[in-house]
Amino acid sequence: MAYRVLVADSSPSALKALHMAFQNSHYDLYTSTDGSEVMGLLPQVNPDAIVLGLSLPHADGYELALQIRRMEEFSRTPLVLLQAVFEELDEARVKGLVYDEIVTKPFDSEELAHRIRTLISGTREPESLPEEPGPARVEDRVTEAALPGRHHEHVPDDMMRSQIKQEILAMERELEKRITARVKAEIKAWLQFDQPGEQEKP
Repeated sequence: MAYRVLVADSSPSALKALHMAFQNSHYDLYTSTDGSEVMGLLPQVNPDAIVLGLSLPHADGYELALQIRRMEEFSRTPLVLLQAVFEELDEARVKGLVYDEIVTKPFDSEELAHRIRTLISGTREPESLPEEPGPARVEDRVTEAALPGRHHEHVPDDMMRSQIKQEILAMERELEKRITARVKAEIKAWLQFDQPGEQEKP
């Protein structure tokens, strides 16, 4: 029986990268880009690990992580939080959370997938060895209709490259704005500091 990983993040390219990292492995990924779907997917997926973006729409990762840890069945499930590169961490909110680690995007998908496998292996053993998978049971199968968050469709490479390019351009624009604002502030502060004072009268 495959391990189940629930991944919720607003970045389609991040979700696709993780799908590719877990491809051809004994791990099934169930994904969502909307925080409001996560709590409904939990009892259906019954994940062995959970990955949450902190900036999810409608219900952010902070709120979801808090709710998930209050559920006894998921109180010890490995939990990884994803932080956007320009996103400031809310230290006050994160202090009240129980999680395994915070990963900053963009991330190395293979490294993150390895970390998730390690976290899962520390919580329970597989029900069947990967080399000798047991026969599939009807109760182990979950249909697409029951799990709207699971995606199996093939995403063309050119589409994925386009999505990644758009995100990189957005990051570059944000970085340019921040650098420009900082330079302007430094120049303004320098000009104010450099203003000559009133000369003393003899």
